[in-house]
Amino acid sequence: MKGPGTVIFLRSILRSCRRKASLVLIAFMLGMSNAILEETRMINDTREHLEQQEIEPEDDGLDASVPYES
Repeated sequence: MKGPGTVIFLRSILRSCRRKASLVLIAFMLGMSNAILEETRMINDTREHLEQQEIEPEDDGLDASVPYES
């Protein structure tokens, strides 16, 4: 015959196992959710893109007023 302490001990072990299993499943589902969200963002790409334009000077850097000696 089991004593009352044994029943309480078994319940606490069962409760902790359920809690740990629940945490593992929650972590797995959260990771999968983030992976699916990232894949959806890559496919649809709804975020705005900011483009930075490079401003080039109009002259090419060569001074035409310098006389060349030959």
